[in-house]
Amino acid sequence: MTSLAPRGGDDRLTLAFDGAVATVTLCRPPVNAIDDAMLDALLAAIARVEANGQVSLLRFRSRGKLFCAGADLEMVAARVARDTGAEEMVSSVRRFHEVFDRLAALPAVTLAEIEGHALGGGLELALACDLRIAAWEAKLGLPEAKVGLLPGAGGTQRLTRLCGPGVAARIILSGDVIDGREAERLGLVQWAVPAAEFAEKANEVAVRIAALSPEALREAKRCIGIAAAIAADGAQAEIGGIGALMREPGTRRRVTAFLAR
Repeated sequence: MTSLAPRGGDDRLTLAFDGAVATVTLCRPPVNAIDDAMLDALLAAIARVEANGQVSLLRFRSRGKLFCAGADLEMVAARVARDTGAEEMVSSVRRFHEVFDRLAALPAVTLAEIEGHALGGGLELALACDLRIAAWEAKLGLPEAKVGLLPGAGGTQRLTRLCGPGVAARIILSGDVIDGREAERLGLVQWAVPAAEFAEKANEVAVRIAALSPEALREAKRCIGIAAAIAADGAQAEIGGIGALMREPGTRRRVTAFLAR
């Protein structure tokens, strides 16, 4: 097994190769918040996996208690406070789309292992993966409306495509945060198990996938992707919506109040 920090990133994550399996481990305590440097590190890791023709499975996991709590709110708050903040945030959201779209287009099968909470951009990262496994105790949600924003890194599009508009409306429009068992029932994750059984089940799934024909996996994933492609105008609507909301005084108040808690 080889392990490394991707070029272009720092210690926010590690990337390890073990035969046909690559593993990205998020390790930015306390909550693996995604800032610009984390996006750079994710993109560098994805590029390395793309360049390694032997990888048929890419696993995403966390070193901490949470999978990922989403966008770095201190980064958002700093932009809310600046006159140019809306434009800067739109630029960041475009970067989120670039990275998550690159992940979704990866020929290798991707598996998000949600042992802890996956919220906001953290859940959007998991939604960009092909497969998701969650612990019963994990919490999943897209609560951006609580701070005056929307899930702009593919959340409105991928969740709707995956679970239908009714479930997407429940999660996004009510700010509902669900546990792993409910996520499996709704089709948001493919497997959910108690935390005590999580590591064993995740490894079982990974071993099973890695044993399959890599050529068959690539072709099957390509065909599924054709059927499930996100329309470009949907992604642009998310990005434009973030820009409009960042200019709202209410967004400033909500972000500031959330950080004060």
